Amino acid sequence: MKKRFVAFFTVLLLGLNIFSKGVYEPQQIKPENFPPITDHKKNPALPSSSDDAIIDRDMATLSRLYKYVQKNFLYEIDHNKVYEAMATALFDSLDDKYSYFVKSDKVDEYQENTFGLYGGLGFYFSKNFINYQDSEDESTLYCNITQVFPNTPSARGGMMAGDMITAIDGESVKDMEANDCAKLMKGEVGSDVTVTVKRGNSSFDLTLTRELIHVPTIEYCMLDSNTAYILILEFSSDTAQKTVQALTELAEQGMQNLIIDLRDNPGGEVESALKIANLFLSSDTLLTVSYKDSSKNVIYKATEDVFVDPSVNVVILVNGGTASCAEILSSTMRDNGRAVLVGSKTFGKGIMQVVSSFGDAYTSITIASFVPPSGNEIHKVGVPVDYEVESLTVEENERESYKILSESDLLQKYIESAPAFTKENIENFAVLNPQTGIRPEVLNIIVRNEYLRKMNYDERPKADTWFDPAIKKALELF
Repeated sequence: MKKRFVAFFTVLLLGLNIFSKGVYEPQQIKPENFPPITDHKKNPALPSSSDDAIIDRDMATLSRLYKYVQKNFLYEIDHNKVYEAMATALFDSLDDKYSYFVKSDKVDEYQENTFGLYGGLGFYFSKNFINYQDSEDESTLYCNITQVFPNTPSARGGMMAGDMITAIDGESVKDMEANDCAKLMKGEVGSDVTVTVKRGNSSFDLTLTRELIHVPTIEYCMLDSNTAYILILEFSSDTAQKTVQALTELAEQGMQNLIIDLRDNPGGEVESALKIANLFLSSDTLLTVSYKDSSKNVIYKATEDVFVDPSVNVVILVNGGTASCAEILSSTMRDNGRAVLVGSKTFGKGIMQVVSSFGDAYTSITIASFVPPSGNEIHKVGVPVDYEVESLTVEENERESYKILSESDLLQKYIESAPAFTKENIENFAVLNPQTGIRPEVLNIIVRNEYLRKMNYDERPKADTWFDPAIKKALELF
């Protein structure tokens, strides 16, 4: 079976379409903001003269083979195509889906997608290169939604992380590259696009109107007189600064307990995550970045000053969509005894890539791993939680019932008859409609989402203390 290879993570957002974004985003740390400690231990894994000799031998053999083909092959050889095929094969042989070679014919698309203002739908998605699809694994064939942003067309349409887009305006995406899919989904503001969504065994069409997408990095509020809530959607260059502002306001409002929600956070800038951890910790180890050459290893330590009062209790919410530097913040806070983790085990992406231009092409290569204070492995393992709380989802035996409900006007008519957004009205729908075939606790979430869709964004609650199992568990712990 061919190696599965995720190449482009396309962001359908305002003004920016980021190469290798989201869960598999290349990470780089700017060390000037934290005092590093360099580990100079000798690493026996460093390249040796024998390694160089093997490379020289293999390249000489390959050169002879290439010249043999050139001399004897009946037809003309496209040398650029041969070179790029060999370069691709080199990275393919590393068996690391985060290390890859971007061919020269993809560079223009990359540069085009790096800039530009357009209408989007408001989510991150990933898609395998066609050459690395596996017909037995549908996740390699379609667009995989990795994050949906609030108050966007996709969020209002009910799209969820974990959904797959199988077609755009009736055209299958199976034979499209990621950028081809992005071009079809973005377009003029106010225009419509229909995406076919696969969720479990069910499939349905969503017609969404493109908008200019403004993605918030954090949202926050007080849940009660002493419990604060901060949702961090991703780690960008200004996330730490916005978190400081949020913590300042929440402290003024009486914050004694704090919930940090990192569920479905795909990561971003590692420096941002370290800055946020530094707000809570004093002189503790934050992170070790481990390279093949251990003389380059860097240990990041917190500064002596603490921004957040140590008496504030902290719970961090995580799930299988919590990845990369979101896992770093989670593990660093927990390993240093500053927070407990609630939810489910995280994604497990604990390595760093560097994307570089190489001739007319681009390369991404894994160069280091992230090691939390505990020393436990993150990559391919994930960060375990202190309190396991599974998210409520529509189970397989409820898929058909959910599809029937979503295609009917039952919910709309109920909300028209009970327009007030109250816990009682939400729960009453399940009482009045036992025939739906969906568990009451799941129906509560579905009905809640329908109420939220009809509300102005500024009027919506930032967090669900009524029906969100993880938030309810965090409140119990406080």
